[in-house]
Amino acid sequence: MIDTDIQLTGGGYIADISSRLGGICYRLVHSVTGADLLRTPKDEAHLLENVYLFGNPPLFPPNRILGGRFVFEGKEYLLPLNEPSTGCHIHGALYKMPFVIEKLEESRVRLVFEEKAGEYICFPHAFLFVREYLLDENGLLERDTVTNLSPSVMPFMLAYHTTFNIPFINGSAPWEHRIRLDTGREELRTEKFIPTGEFRDVGEREEKFRCGEYVPFGEHLSAFYEASGEMVMRDVNSGVELFYDADREAFPYRMLFQTVEGSFFVCEPQTTAIDCFHLPPAKGDYGLVRISPGEQKTYWTRMGVR
Repeated sequence: MIDTDIQLTGGGYIADISSRLGGICYRLVHSVTGADLLRTPKDEAHLLENVYLFGNPPLFPPNRILGGRFVFEGKEYLLPLNEPSTGCHIHGALYKMPFVIEKLEESRVRLVFEEKAGEYICFPHAFLFVREYLLDENGLLERDTVTNLSPSVMPFMLAYHTTFNIPFINGSAPWEHRIRLDTGREELRTEKFIPTGEFRDVGEREEKFRCGEYVPFGEHLSAFYEASGEMVMRDVNSGVELFYDADREAFPYRMLFQTVEGSFFVCEPQTTAIDCFHLPPAKGDYGLVRISPGEQKTYWTRMGVR
């Protein structure tokens, strides 16, 4: 496993967190059931195979922005093109930034990241991002707060590329899991994962998610949905359920991803539709958040077992 420098204990859980890499929680274990919830890298080489597919990386801005360019309130924003194959900016860089440990107790920690205007991926706003974790009998609660430290209104978009183990109970198998999530329409994308501006109505796959009968195995899944609320993954053999919840109003979208072999499942709460700046404006702002100078916005997620 990579070097995590923070370990929290509380409520029958153990959480390992790295302040050096985005304040990411890379491991969450429930001692009674033995549930090992999050996909944990074996070492740094394993992590570098795909840095997004371990723990709960924070993405700001999440997903792809075509050309790395957008206009907000009459001002042009230019972000680095870090995905040459699509000509996009993808996922920001918050997930790899070092955070300062401001407060650490047995079951809680407060981590802080502050950046000046232009220093974070050429983003022209100074901001403060705080990650707070609390472990108790209800699982791992995360509260993240972003503060606009600049003199102008700041656009904000956030997601967590949270990647769960399959199986999360030792001795089980991928096809012995069932997932429930209240999904709505799917945002359609091109072969380069760029939104077309259209949405697809609910079909057979979405009905399986809704009734808790989706099997995370045998299908390559990469889909972006209108969805909110709790995701539940049930291990059929033990009856243990893994749950992942997020602020219903703040995160109206979910990105879902898995490979055919079903060795992990990504459920990514997201505040905005993908590349919201380039979608048809007549249909709304797609969840884009505007933060005034000095204003704070707080977001929460919770995960655990029952």
